[in-house]
Amino acid sequence: MADDKHEAATGDDVGSAPTFFKEHEAFLTMLDTIVESASMTETWTQTSVPADEEHTIRGMCSMLELYQEQPTCLDPYLERIVSRLMAVIEEYVHAYHESSAADISADDIAAQKAGVSAARMNGIFELVYILCKVRGYKVVLRFFPHSVADVEPVFATLWRHTANPGGSGWTARYVMLIWLSLLSMVPFDLESIDSGITNLPPLNPSTSSNVQASSASSGKALVDLWIELGQFYLRRSGCDMEGAAVMLARLLSRKDTSTTLQPAFIAWATHEISDAASGYAGSTSGNDPS
Repeated sequence: MADDKHEAATGDDVGSAPTFFKEHEAFLTMLDTIVESASMTETWTQTSVPADEEHTIRGMCSMLELYQEQPTCLDPYLERIVSRLMAVIEEYVHAYHESSAADISADDIAAQKAGVSAARMNGIFELVYILCKVRGYKVVLRFFPHSVADVEPVFATLWRHTANPGGSGWTARYVMLIWLSLLSMVPFDLESIDSGITNLPPLNPSTSSNVQASSASSGKALVDLWIELGQFYLRRSGCDMEGAAVMLARLLSRKDTSTTLQPAFIAWATHEISDAASGYAGSTSGNDPS
């Protein structure tokens, strides 16, 4: 996202571009509607966004995209908008984490269906993504929750959404990646907030054995799993990769990780780049006409 999206508007703006958020009243009314709808916890087991909520969110996204050339017009309302959306997401993430971490028998179909759905909040996540796209993620991120109590629920939710991507949308994963970039800066030693997350599924279940699938996180520290998740996304393209890059840059810049974990990560990245370059050279050598 361009740096100019992070700067305040000046009086030099000319032409027909909007100078204020003209649709703010309609937008805030729609915001009240979708927040009320998405906050109904009894709907969180649904496997899709309710049609009326989805329709409203589409209209809100269209309004926001009108301001891509003048994103600072949103600033007077940005904190109110983002904080309300993220309050719903924060509550959802904690509920999803608790539901997913529960010890449910594989043959208890009723209990599995009663769990929090990965897809229910896709519309809210998409709206937050559009805000990041229009205004710039650095500005929007200022209004994200950043409690230490959010670290493990957000991480574990993203991990599970990554391992089972069929339900959640890519915008959900992007929003959680940049959220983790903020949470990685909590002023506590990461070891002190590591409760030992268990029962995480493997990120590549098709290549893992049943034993590995039941204990992907067994014996691993939170920060090691965090880096592993980031590396997984760096091998992808698009916004996922961009979000992971921001997350890992902040995580590995901490005092308690920069000297112990950063060198190993740089070695891994160097190896990945070398492999990619070798593969590219090999694929083009066959086309040499000489």
